[in-house]
Amino acid sequence: MLNNSVYDLMETAAVISKGLYRYPQFEEDAHDCQSCQQIWQQMKQADEQQLEKIVRHLKEHLQREERATRAA
Repeated sequence: MLNNSVYDLMETAAVISKGLYRYPQFEEDAHDCQSCQQIWQQMKQADEQQLEKIVRHLKEHLQREERATRAA
């Protein structure tokens, strides 16, 4: 069973990942507003960075769990 912090990381990664596919549509919808397009691009970049950080940390948790399981 996963502990709460690992589950929370997984759930958040899934939510961010699902949302990332929408940004191209948002940018397309904002075709007549350069400022809106920039906002969507910046938000997409921020979400990609957050997802990368979460996934990297999640891997650390899973590796620790694997080592603990092997030691037991």
